[in-house]
Amino acid sequence: MRIAIEINDVLRDYTRQFANMYKKIIDPSFDISYDDIDDFNFLNIFPFFDDNGNVDNFLFNKFKYEDCAFEIYGRAEAMDRMLPADFNLWTQNTMRNFDDEKLPEIILFSPFEMNLSIQSTLSFLARFGIRVREIHFPTDSVKMWDKCDIMITANPNLLEAKPENKISFKVNAPYNKEAKGTYEFDSMLDIIHDENNTLINLIEND
Repeated sequence: MRIAIEINDVLRDYTRQFANMYKKIIDPSFDISYDDIDDFNFLNIFPFFDDNGNVDNFLFNKFKYEDCAFEIYGRAEAMDRMLPADFNLWTQNTMRNFDDEKLPEIILFSPFEMNLSIQSTLSFLARFGIRVREIHFPTDSVKMWDKCDIMITANPNLLEAKPENKISFKVNAPYNKEAKGTYEFDSMLDIIHDENNTLINLIEND
């Protein structure tokens, strides 16, 4: 069984860090709480305008992938201060405590990254202490479903694109309230420490 885990808002506190950097670099007067970031298209939340007052996708991407890439992708915190230690114990111990034929493969991925954000994400993963062998930076996020049986994500587009024969673990976020997961949790820590052992049972019964 192959388990794909998205980095943003599952391991890395991407959304809060994006908001922090927007306020610091673009508009110091801009103030928004995490719970109010209810649209996955950040251009609808964080204004980027050209000289004519039109929404400017180029400026948005330049901010994310060049000007503030390291601050957003590299210097973001983990979703919880306990997550790095618990996640690494989980991948190195719990996820290896199966017979060889049941041993799951763990994949990490982060869609739509380019330019300076990829190396910045690798810096984040190094700080996190990740020891996962397979990491993907897909340009088409939906294709990640072809690489896994189970996906852990907060991304509403990926949750809605789930094929019928696959399983999704939704990590709740303010922007994905309408999207449905096969299973839903508030955090990756909740998945790791799930008293019902939902993920473990799926692996064992595969």
